[in-house]
Amino acid sequence: MPDLALTLPLRGLVVYPGMLRAFPVGRPTSVHTVDRHIDEGMPLVVVPQRDPADEDPLEADLLDVGTLVDVLQVTRLPDGSMKVLVEGVARWSRVGKLLVDDGATVAPFRPLPTADARSSDVTALARELAALHEETAGAAGLTPEENELLTATEDEPERLADQVAATLPMTWEQRLALLAEPSLARRLQALLDLAAVAIAQQRIQAEVGSKVQAAMDANQREYHLKEQIKVLRAELGDAAGPDAEADAFEARILEAKMPEEVEREALREVARLRRIATDSAEFNIARTWLETVCDVPWNHATDDDTSLERAQVVLDEDHYGLDKVKERILEYLAVRQLRNDAQGAILCFVGAPGVGKTSLGRSIARAMGRTFARVSLGGIKDESEIRGHRRTYIGSMPGRIVQALVRAGTSNPVIVLDEIDKVGADFRGDPASALLEVLDPEQNHAFSDHYLDVPVDLSKVLFLCTANLVDPIPPALYDRFEIIEIPGYTEEEKVEIARRFLIPRAAEAHGLQPEQLRIDLPALQAIVRDHTREAGLRNFDRQLASLCRKVARQVVEGRDKPARITAASLERYLGPPRFFSDIDDRDETPGVVVGLAWTATGGDILFIECLRMDGTAGLKLTGSLGDVMKESAEAAMSWLRAHAAEIGCSKADFDALFHLHVPAGAIPKDGPSAGVSMVTALASRLTGRPVRPRMAMTGEITLRGKVLPIGGVKEKVLAARRAGIREVLLPRHNGKDLQDIPAAVRRDLTVHLVDTIHDVLDAALEPSAPV
Repeated sequence: MPDLALTLPLRGLVVYPGMLRAFPVGRPTSVHTVDRHIDEGMPLVVVPQRDPADEDPLEADLLDVGTLVDVLQVTRLPDGSMKVLVEGVARWSRVGKLLVDDGATVAPFRPLPTADARSSDVTALARELAALHEETAGAAGLTPEENELLTATEDEPERLADQVAATLPMTWEQRLALLAEPSLARRLQALLDLAAVAIAQQRIQAEVGSKVQAAMDANQREYHLKEQIKVLRAELGDAAGPDAEADAFEARILEAKMPEEVEREALREVARLRRIATDSAEFNIARTWLETVCDVPWNHATDDDTSLERAQVVLDEDHYGLDKVKERILEYLAVRQLRNDAQGAILCFVGAPGVGKTSLGRSIARAMGRTFARVSLGGIKDESEIRGHRRTYIGSMPGRIVQALVRAGTSNPVIVLDEIDKVGADFRGDPASALLEVLDPEQNHAFSDHYLDVPVDLSKVLFLCTANLVDPIPPALYDRFEIIEIPGYTEEEKVEIARRFLIPRAAEAHGLQPEQLRIDLPALQAIVRDHTREAGLRNFDRQLASLCRKVARQVVEGRDKPARITAASLERYLGPPRFFSDIDDRDETPGVVVGLAWTATGGDILFIECLRMDGTAGLKLTGSLGDVMKESAEAAMSWLRAHAAEIGCSKADFDALFHLHVPAGAIPKDGPSAGVSMVTALASRLTGRPVRPRMAMTGEITLRGKVLPIGGVKEKVLAARRAGIREVLLPRHNGKDLQDIPAAVRRDLTVHLVDTIHDVLDAALEPSAPV
C-alpha cells in the first residue's frame, strides 16, 4: 500500500540517496511542511521542480519521482524562513494526486525499486565507473586518503551511481532523468558517458593551462631580458644598437629634407630617445615632439597656378561682384608671374558678416592651386594658442599656426586668420602681439613656435585675414595689413547671387530638383526688402532654406509640384513681412531728419527728432548717445546760436528747451557723422521748415560751419537706397567715394555734395512759406 508522505518541492536542486544537502526553505507551505514533519514524524519526500524558475508549482510542474529524506538540522531565520540540512534515503515514486492537508502538501508515495541491481552488466559498469570516478575525484583536489575514505566502491554500485551523479557536471534535465531512472544499468551507462566527457574536458583544460603558463613564463623571460638590455644600453650608450622606433624617426627626418638647424636638433632628439626608458614620461614627450616635427611640411610645396585667366574664372564661379577684391588678387598673381619670390602684402578683408570674406579665401586657394586652412581667432586670449606651449608642460602642443600648416600638408598653403578683430588679451598674454611675427614678411621666415623651439619658415604662406571692424585691431598689427573693404550687396546683387548660387545650393541641400522650385523675381526682391535687412547674405540664405523646407514638404505630400513662389504667395511661406520702411511713416513735421550710420553689420538709417519746449533754455539729449555724438549736438547748437540771423531766427527763439532724440533708444550710438543731421534737425525746428521728403544725410560739422568727410560712404548709400531714400547729402570731399557705388544705385539716387552748413540747410530744408 502507498504511504502518505509530506511533499517538499525543490527549485534547482536534486537530492540523490546518500547525499547530504543544505538548502533554504522560504515558501509558507514548504515551511509548514517541514514543521509538520518535525512535529508529527510523517515521511518527508523532496521532489524537484521541472522548471526551477516557477514560484508556485502545480502538480504537473513536479517530477513523479522524489527522494525520501531524513532532516538532520533545521536553522530558523528572523524573516520566518529556515535552512534545512537533509540526507537522502531512497527513491520514492508518487502514485496519486497532491493534496493540501492542514496547510501542508501531502501525496501518496511508494518506494521505487531498483531494476537489475545484481546483473553482470551492473558489476562491469560499476567497476569501470569507479575507475573513472577515482580520476575525476583526484582532479577535483581530493587526496588519495580522502578519496579512499569518501568514495563508494564497485561493490556498492547503487551508492556509487548516486555519488557520481551528485559530483559530475551535467544539465538540469540530465539530473532529473538520473533521479527518475529505475534501471541501475542505464544509470551507470549514462554516468560513464558523462564521466568520460568530464575527464576529456579536464585534460583539455590542463593542456591549455600548461600552454598559458608556458606563454606567461616566456613573457616573463622576455621582460627580464628587456630590462637587462635597458641596463646594458644605459651602460654602453649607443653602442648596443639603434632602437626600431628611433630608426623610423631618423629615416623620416632624413627623408623630410629639413633645414640644417632643424635636422640637427631632430637628430639630437632621436639620439636622446634611444637612451630613455620606454616606460618613462620623457620618452612619450620626446616621441610626440619628433612626430610633430616630422609632420611639418618643411620641403613639400604645391606649384602655384598663376594663370590670370583661370583665376578670373574661378573667382567669378565662386563669387558674384567684388570686382575690387578680384582685381587685387589678379594683381598679386601677375607679380608672382614676374617674380616668384616676391613677398606680397598681408590682405585683410573687412566687411559686415555674411559678405563672403572667409569663402573668398577658399576661392583664392583654389584659383592658385594651393591647399587651404582656416584658423579661427575669435575669443582667443592666450598667447600660447599662437606660439604653442613649452614642452615642459603636460599636454603641451604646437600653436594654431603650426597646426594649420600640418593640416594643410604643404609649406605654401593659403591660411585664413578668421575674425582677427575678436582677438583679446589678458594675464596669459596678448595673442595679437604674437601675430606680429607671423604676419611680418621680414620676420616670418624664422617663426619661433614655443613647442617646436626651432625656426619655421612661414614666408611661403599666403596669409589672409578677415574682420568686421578695423578699430579693435591693434595699430602695430593694422600697419601690416592691406585693408580691402568688402561692402554690403545691393538688392540687384543679392537677387543675382540668389539665382546663381543660393537657390541651387539650397534646393540641392533639401533634396529638391531644379524644376520643383521656381521663385519669381518679384518674390526674391520682396524677400530682400521685407524679410531681411542686412549687408550680407546669411539671413537671405536662411529665408531661402525655409522656403525649400516648406516646398519639400509639399512635394512629399503631393499637394503642389512643381512649386512656383510669387510675391503674392510669399506670405503663405514666410509669414508677414518682418521689416517695413521707416520712411513711409515719416510725416512733414519740422525737426525730423533721416541720418545715415555705419555699423558692424553694414549701413543703416536712423531718425533724429527735435522738439522745442517752453522752459529753461538748454539742450536735452536722449537715445543712448556716446560722447562724440553728444559733442556733435552741442557744436550744432552753438553754430546755430552764432548764426541765428543768417537762418532767419532771433535770439529769443533760443530761449527754450530743445530735446534731441535718436531712436531706437536702446541701441548705443556714437560717432561724428551725425553732426549734419543734428544741425539740420535743430534748424528745421527753429525755422519751422520741414526737411525735404525722402532725403538722408551724413557728415561731420565744425564750429566754423565746415562739413568734414566721413567713412563708410558706400554702406551708407546702399542703406539709404534699401530704405527708399531718393536724395542723399554727402560732404564734398566724399565725392571720390561715389565711384565705388554701383551705377544702378547711383541712377536711383540724387547726391548733393556740400561744403558748409549753409549748403546743408539750403539743400535739406523746404523753402519758407511766403508771408
